[in-house]
Amino acid sequence: MAVKLNLDSIREGAQQLDSATEAVQGLFDQFKSSVDGLADSFGGDMIGSLLDLAHQAVMEAITECITTNIEDLGDYAENLRQIADTHEENDAEIERLFRAILAELGRG
Repeated sequence: MAVKLNLDSIREGAQQLDSATEAVQGLFDQFKSSVDGLADSFGGDMIGSLLDLAHQAVMEAITECITTNIEDLGDYAENLRQIADTHEENDAEIERLFRAILAELGRG
């Protein structure tokens, strides 16, 4: 049973992941911009200071999580491109080997 991969489709999937990565990054940048000014509204009293600390901790956790996921999406896209390229290179090498064998047998 032969396995046939659609390399164009794999590469298109990588491109779609790149687009999704850019979209997520853009949305996250918008989100960060909209909440950056919130820290100033907590006030300088003890409760405001605690709210500011909580806000910073949550934003750090969210930023780490989103950044890691964005990096992973980029890695997935690159891996898809590498799969397609490697498969294409392997197919070309196998074809070359079979042509060489056929030439040796006088059939090529």
